Amino acid sequence: SVAQYITSILLNLAVKHDFNLNGKTLGVIGVGNVGTKVAKCGEALGMKVLLNDPPRAEKEGDAAFTSLNELLAASDIVTVHVPLNRAGRFDTFHLAGNEFFDRMKSEAFFINSSRGEVCDNAVLKEVLKSEKIKGAILDVWEDEPDIDLELFELLEYGTPHIAGYSYDGKANGTAMSVQAVSRELGLDYLDWRPDDVPLPECTEVVLVDDGKLDRILLDAINHSYDISNDSGRLRNSPATFEKQRGDYPLRREFHLFKFVTKQESTNISAALKALRELSVVTAAFGAMNK
Repeated sequence: SVAQYITSILLNLAVKHDFNLNGKTLGVIGVGNVGTKVAKCGEALGMKVLLNDPPRAEKEGDAAFTSLNELLAASDIVTVHVPLNRAGRFDTFHLAGNEFFDRMKSEAFFINSSRGEVCDNAVLKEVLKSEKIKGAILDVWEDEPDIDLELFELLEYGTPHIAGYSYDGKANGTAMSVQAVSRELGLDYLDWRPDDVPLPECTEVVLVDDGKLDRILLDAINHSYDISNDSGRLRNSPATFEKQRGDYPLRREFHLFKFVTKQESTNISAALKALRELSVVTAAFGAMNK
């Protein structure tokens, strides 16, 4: 679900600001299960991906990882996927503070969908006011649901802590819980999954090739999830932050949609093939016409 959320952000930013993702650098801070999937999505979109994860680097060696300073200096988009640790060697409380943003490119974007306190929201507000970076996207906030409305107005997109809120993600979480309890108690529900998840109204989407790859991919991705819808709802009614989480609209992931094109396109086919190969979107694009 979070990888789907980040993919929508990347493509929306590219189209909104008229740049190509291909060749841009994505910095992923925190490379656990979610961060790994986000990194693969970036690679599928043609981005160079840098990884930062000090605990993993300590265990596995530095070869696959980049220092935080190097990542911030080189990345066009920085996305954070770390746990909130308030103490210790891997403290992440206010990780994104003054020094963090000072090291970023002036044309870079910052995304936080991990924990609100990982980013110092007061610092980020001043950074955006002074245009030290190009823009920011927040799904998590300090003091939520009482979010900083002045900060919100400075963001590219802001959402009410729903990055992981796809219906499929909830169904998977429920299935994992039932199966875990079954293993513990010796019950016969080891393969249980919910069977009443409703389908979207339209699952087949025709893509129009206008020659701009990111725009075509955005059209495809937005049929499963478009961040601008969630951001618009929160902007219209920030006081209903918690209600928007509780009454979140039905959101389905990529694998339920079939995408077809009216004309053959090598570029589209190559990009969709790359996305299809990812575990997070393998089923999603598996039904897509070649």
